[in-house]
Amino acid sequence: MALARNPMVAASLVVVAAVLVMALFAPWLAPKDPYLQNLPDRRAAPSAEYPLGADEFGRDILSRVIYGAGIALRVATVATGLGLVLGSALGLAAGFLGGFVDDLLMRATDVLLAFPYLLLAIAIVTALGPGEASTQIAIGFWALPAFARLVRGSALALREKEFVEAARAQGAGAARILARYILPNCLSPVIVLATLFVARAIM
Repeated sequence: MALARNPMVAASLVVVAAVLVMALFAPWLAPKDPYLQNLPDRRAAPSAEYPLGADEFGRDILSRVIYGAGIALRVATVATGLGLVLGSALGLAAGFLGGFVDDLLMRATDVLLAFPYLLLAIAIVTALGPGEASTQIAIGFWALPAFARLVRGSALALREKEFVEAARAQGAGAARILARYILPNCLSPVIVLATLFVARAIM
């Protein structure tokens, strides 16, 4: 609650809430069909009919921004979630198990990092075909190495902690240690990285 009283945080929450409302209620908020072309009005200046003007096909830019907010948030959220889940799983396995598993998984993420993002995205979309799902998968694989490396680093540090050693001494298995002790302590930096990646995914 104290954080919400910060003026900058409050202003940011208002902006985020406004974008979410705009995305959820786009069919009711958009003044025009975002796909409707009106060639006589192409590149129209802002006016009462076109508050943000019209594009090269005479489509209302305001309506397209309102509808685009939902598409951008959906793609970015799903893509970031995909990268988070897969990357975290790889990072946990690499950091906790170490040795050959760590080397193998980290070299696999290095392969992804070796490709420029645009080429990787084009390759994935070419293989899967164009569409929203392909875009989400492409961005998700781009995000995967960052989450994997972050979680791996946290897991490497946490597996040597006293509470993990105590859990081992009590007979806890690897799955229980990962689920109860390692993963919860990795969540804070992962959540921060996820919020940053949503913005990067939209871009």
